[in-house]
Amino acid sequence: MAFDIIIQVDGASDDELIAGAATVEVCERIGEPTTYQLEFALTDKDGDFPYLVDARLGAGSELTIATSVDDQFDVLCKGQVYGQRIYLEHNVTDSRLLVLGGDKTFEMDRTIVKKVWTGVKVSDAISSILSPYVDSATVDPIATKYDDKSHELVQVETDLRFVRRLARRYGHWFRVATDANARTTAYFQRPALDGDPVATLKINAATDTNIDAIEIEWDVERPAVVTGDQLPLRGKDAFAGDLDRSPLTPLGSLAFFDIATNRKQLRVVAPLDDAGDFTPRSEAALIEGAWFTRAKGRAAVRVLKAVLHTHTVIALNGAGTRHSGKYVVSAVRHVIDAENHTMHFELIRNAWEA
Repeated sequence: MAFDIIIQVDGASDDELIAGAATVEVCERIGEPTTYQLEFALTDKDGDFPYLVDARLGAGSELTIATSVDDQFDVLCKGQVYGQRIYLEHNVTDSRLLVLGGDKTFEMDRTIVKKVWTGVKVSDAISSILSPYVDSATVDPIATKYDDKSHELVQVETDLRFVRRLARRYGHWFRVATDANARTTAYFQRPALDGDPVATLKINAATDTNIDAIEIEWDVERPAVVTGDQLPLRGKDAFAGDLDRSPLTPLGSLAFFDIATNRKQLRVVAPLDDAGDFTPRSEAALIEGAWFTRAKGRAAVRVLKAVLHTHTVIALNGAGTRHSGKYVVSAVRHVIDAENHTMHFELIRNAWEA
């Protein structure tokens, strides 16, 4: 049985699957679906392998993968099984099954939709798309409205690809998450960098170090300034989208723009009707460009006493004056076996300390 793991089938805890799971992996990454992988040892029964024909592990079965820390239920992923990998050895010894699944965004990526969104704000269109897939949606307002007198908002793709395209365009992050009450919420928001860190990673501490190593790299050859101009569809008065700083709160005293003295320029070109739609696209480019510092390492849940998730802010202590401080968790690979829950994490940062 994997360490402190909970497996639910259609919302009900399944003790047999919990006992049978040798390892569990859940992979989270900003901008990508969250996926899970469950490993089971295969056994021979009456000339067949029961797990291979078990409907609980078959296509479309909805599983919830969760863990607990200090008796707090923490959902790592909820969604349908989409595949299996089967390893068979002679005499069945060491034969195993890997069950593959992913979150609700997989359901959003199945049907191509052809639709012209007209007379609605972008954020209202996104809310309308998300509502059939989740229990609730939190969508930051985007005032841009498309209509038949200007450029129209055309969808000829799956709902997932359309929503992710708009997220990149307007500098938002899109994700789905399930809470302890089994309610799944979709989030379409600008990165939230204010507030207290959800956990603190400590290295080189005298008594309470909770990570053994961390690798940090930075690269300032990234877009720091946006330039661009455009003519409206029905007019000759050009408008500009020039911008020289990310709108997000810097996670340190010196923002990327202040550090990158030889600033790389990026030209934004898009069919637009007014400066009101140009500015958020310029902001989106600089939000992405400003993540110039990256770090990676691993932590054990039993030592950190917290479960890391993407899109959250954590603190790093003991990495020197410049590189200690707040970071955003950009990826986590949870590896859970019989003894440990290990988190291989990746971090990003848009600033450092003076």
